[in-house]
Parts: sequence; structure tokens; C-alpha cells
Amino acid sequence: MNDTPADRKMLLWIRLAIVLTALALVLALMLLYKETPYVFTAFMFLGPLLLAAAFVLLGWVILQELKAGRVL
Repeated sequence: MNDTPADRKMLLWIRLAIVLTALALVLALMLLYKETPYVFTAFMFLGPLLLAAAFVLLGWVILQELKAGRVL
């Protein structure tokens, strides 16, 4: 496998998307364990934003890979 700087950059974006998703899941599990007003507010504001950012990052990486012709 080629380990070019572009590949490393795409891997970084994928890892960032994974971390954002994990943070949203941690908030959800905290809310499931014990519902407090602070956790509920953090989940309602940050949860969807974190998941949306992860979705956009992953979509962007997939689009870049398709444009580069590496996938098809």
C-alpha cells in the first residue's frame, strides 16, 4: 500500500470522524446511565452536532477517494 501524505491525511480525517462518533456515543451512554439536566443538555446540543460532523467528514473522505479513482 502506498503511504503517501494524502493517504495519511485521509486516514486522519477518518480517525477524527471515529472519535467524534465515539464522543457522541459516550454522551448517549452517560444519559442512559443517569439522566441529569447537564448531561441531557449536553447530549441534546452536542450529540447531533458531533454525529453530523462525523457524517460530513466521512462523506468528504469517500468523495475524495472516488474522485481520485482509487475505489472504482
